[in-house]
Amino acid sequence: MTKHVINAETTRRRISSDLLSLVQILQNGSSGVVLNPDVLASAAYQANRSKKTPDWSYDVADLHFQVATPQNVLPYECGKLLNIYMDLELRGVCNDELDDCLTGLILQIRIETETKKNICSWHFDRHIDDGESEATVEAHPQYHFQHGGHAMKHLSLGNTLLLPAPRLAFPPMDAVLAIDFILSNFAGLCWQELRNEATYSRLIKEAQRRHWKPYLMRLASWWEQGPKDEGKIQALWPHLV
Repeated sequence: MTKHVINAETTRRRISSDLLSLVQILQNGSSGVVLNPDVLASAAYQANRSKKTPDWSYDVADLHFQVATPQNVLPYECGKLLNIYMDLELRGVCNDELDDCLTGLILQIRIETETKKNICSWHFDRHIDDGESEATVEAHPQYHFQHGGHAMKHLSLGNTLLLPAPRLAFPPMDAVLAIDFILSNFAGLCWQELRNEATYSRLIKEAQRRHWKPYLMRLASWWEQGPKDEGKIQALWPHLV
């Protein structure tokens, strides 16, 4: 059987093109929720840079969302609007045949009130087991969310208790999926409108196929008969037995 060869330049151009399409969609259809979608153009340029190695990478810095403050937020008097900032560092290899094409992922979501007095943040990353980090006995899924993160380490928090656990397993995300995740949780009307836009829907489907399908298929293989790489599957979801 002939092995399918992945062209690295083609992969990088595709990722870059998807990011530029996303810029146009957000400029035209995000109803003022995404204030600076042009920062994704810089990420598109990074993704398409020529390299001698078969990999790709891009960073998204301070992508700014402005949303209405949801109900049941504490403290009650925190203003009518929330500012959300997304930072993403993404690294991958140009091979769609791998069950995980990502080699590095760090996503920071920082949420601030209008006065910046109150801050909340979430951290999502790909755990890298380099064999040198100190092992933990707690569950540590390969891709996981944590509340808090670096943005809250130096705040004056009164009697608030922040813990490094639990780590919540979640499929990997690129810029397209991360933006869709934020909109789905904080700007529902904008999210629904964009989902009805053909190009946006196509970008979501392609990103899910690229990153979520292999993740979920690897998890599902846990219950298949025959030999399987239990270590790789449990790295994604340590609770499996």
